[in-house]
Amino acid sequence: MSKTLIIAEKPSVAKDIAVALGGFQKEKTWFEREDAVISSAIGHLVELDVPEAATGGRDLSSLPVVPDKFGLRVIERTKDQYALLDRLMRRKDITTVVNACDAGREGELIFRLIYEMSGCRKPTNRMWLQSMTPGAIRAGYANMRPGHEFNALADAARCRGEADWLIGINGSRGITKLREKETRTAEQMNAGRVQTPTLAILVFLEQTIRNFVPQDYWEVHGTFGAKAGNYDAKWFNPQAKEEGEEGSSFRILDQAKAASILSKCVGVVPTSVIDTSKPQSRAAPRLFDLTSLQREANKRFKYSAKKTLDIAQALYEKHKVTTYPRTDSTALPEDYVGKAAAVMKCFSGTGYAPLADKVIENQWVKPDKRIFDNAKISDHFAIIPNGQKPQNLDAHESKIYDLIVRRFLAAFFPPAIYEQTVRITVVSDECFKSTGKVLMTPGWLEVYGTDVDDDTKTPRLCVVDRGEVVKPINMSVKSLKTKPPARLTEATLLSAMESAGKFVDDDDLREAMKGKGLGTPATRASIIEGLLADQDSKGRPKEPYIRRDDNHLVPTGKGMGLIDFLVQNNIEVLTSPRMTGDWEQKLRLMEQGKYSRPSFMAEIGNMTSEILKVIKAKASTIVPSPEASLSTCCPLCAADLAASVRTIDCQAGCGFQLWLSIAEKQLTLEQANTLLRDRELPVMSGFYSKAKKKKFSAGLSLNDEGKVTFVFPKEGETTSEQGTKSGEPVECPTCHKAMRRLKGSKGHFWGCSGYSEGCRTTMDDRDGKAVPRPTSKPSVTTFL
Repeated sequence: MSKTLIIAEKPSVAKDIAVALGGFQKEKTWFEREDAVISSAIGHLVELDVPEAATGGRDLSSLPVVPDKFGLRVIERTKDQYALLDRLMRRKDITTVVNACDAGREGELIFRLIYEMSGCRKPTNRMWLQSMTPGAIRAGYANMRPGHEFNALADAARCRGEADWLIGINGSRGITKLREKETRTAEQMNAGRVQTPTLAILVFLEQTIRNFVPQDYWEVHGTFGAKAGNYDAKWFNPQAKEEGEEGSSFRILDQAKAASILSKCVGVVPTSVIDTSKPQSRAAPRLFDLTSLQREANKRFKYSAKKTLDIAQALYEKHKVTTYPRTDSTALPEDYVGKAAAVMKCFSGTGYAPLADKVIENQWVKPDKRIFDNAKISDHFAIIPNGQKPQNLDAHESKIYDLIVRRFLAAFFPPAIYEQTVRITVVSDECFKSTGKVLMTPGWLEVYGTDVDDDTKTPRLCVVDRGEVVKPINMSVKSLKTKPPARLTEATLLSAMESAGKFVDDDDLREAMKGKGLGTPATRASIIEGLLADQDSKGRPKEPYIRRDDNHLVPTGKGMGLIDFLVQNNIEVLTSPRMTGDWEQKLRLMEQGKYSRPSFMAEIGNMTSEILKVIKAKASTIVPSPEASLSTCCPLCAADLAASVRTIDCQAGCGFQLWLSIAEKQLTLEQANTLLRDRELPVMSGFYSKAKKKKFSAGLSLNDEGKVTFVFPKEGETTSEQGTKSGEPVECPTCHKAMRRLKGSKGHFWGCSGYSEGCRTTMDDRDGKAVPRPTSKPSVTTFL
């Protein structure tokens, strides 16, 4: 009997599908019944492979690397899972393969890469899952669509991945090499379509803060008395266009003018008091997408974007109490009204029951474009509870679940109604303003408590009867200073990334980025974490691009330097979100079948070449700075040596090369000079063993073949600051210079310190003593 193979994105989802569809038995690491087999990926199992990048593109002359065709390779750490899927797809009884990976570009890409890598040619179907409830899974299975209907989505996913590779690899290598040439520093600099513009947002803000010059200004404040009580007011200029900005309606930039107003008004009875009151309504906030959930969690609990994403994923995948979290939509499908009402009823018996019951009793779940709108849904709809009652949530999960539930409940409540009052008090023809905002009907605020809205804490202005004469109580001038803009938190950075299109001038590109911005809801957290990372992929320390200062994000010197470097070298294309806007516009058209994959990739290849063209042009204008003096010649042929950022090389081409980075430690030119001259360097710290994954200390020795070896002190013996053995010196029997005890692959031996003058005398070591030895050269272990 023929069978269908269903491939989910994660093992937990595969298990959920098996349980929901029923009748499956677990067979080793997959599930099987008479008509179907279910297994999964573990996220990405296959990645892009560009062999040309491993062998070339290591210097400016060989950049950019633009392959004619991207290859694929199995990711090493998950190769066993790929091998399982490959075997299952090759089974003769498997006739159809179903993509049940996450709905969207990334899920489509995960499946397509696995399918392509295996060389499978069997028909495919798409199982589009928006929720992990059993009912939603069964509906997705019943309504599968042919896989070819999603080819345009797959093209867009492949294009974005390949384009990110081209810009990221070539841009990073290019600016690293250019920076090396300009600064003679060997430091890897990373550039990417999303990461670099995100960093630029923080850097440009930091530059504004650092360059900010406070400006003095003054305000005139007055207190007036009415029969019903006192009220405060502030002088303002009714002709000013905006408030809250430099030179705004409340600010007086001339101290003499402020003093004049005070002198004119102090003690003077107001000639008129006019109140203007009108009701204002404020609708509930929209349902959560991932970014707005991350913002809210950061604002309320100071959770990082990554932490919130991990918790939201656990609520969806592990606890199965919410819908798919990696969404950029804040609406529900228009046919979801009945489902939303059913979810509302599921809160019976919980702490949310009084609120849910009120929604049900008033029949507030009804078609409403603010909530149910197909036009505002892309791959996934908003994050909402799915009606399952949670069990065993930890404290953090409970907080995020509560945010999601209350946002869902609040969406169906009526607006909150306020009464807004503006009072103008005129004194000696000068105007003073007072405002009061009073909550009249709580509406959706009932879900949170009115304290959630700071504006509701504004006290009501005391009543002033029509025609009543109020009395002056007090009046004063306050001296103030303008403040720089505030640094961003993760919440406000997420907002800036989401709305990055506002930084793009082109209307079409700005529209393409609307609701998209820099990155996707699923990737923004990892982008921020990448900028914050203070360790590399091997766990070694490195300087991050940004740091946390309490809950604020501050660029480091490295981050500031990268953006400044790009701007100074006219590579602003990597610092602006314009590139993302252009890509999103075209990828969206591609998903609709209106833009071809070859055209897009040709444009990205040209863009990559243009970026490298700018970098190379700048590099060609750099005049090399005078090199530090190399006081020695080549140890193999006595020719001149030349120092670059990373190596010292023989100019005669004999093959001698000394790397300045040894076991992760960077040697200075002065240290390299000493090693070349004296054939040794004293014990130093800061070396790193990849095999043992730890740091160590050692001296260095340069042997006859021009190879560098480590020199370790003998166990139990001490070393002086110069790294030589303490105790009685040993004299060379040939030239009478000092002999040094060195370590080779077969043990210790002694070598003459007059090596640079031509003495090649060596001696054996016995119990720490030098003894004559045969003339054959010692065997030493080299690492270069």
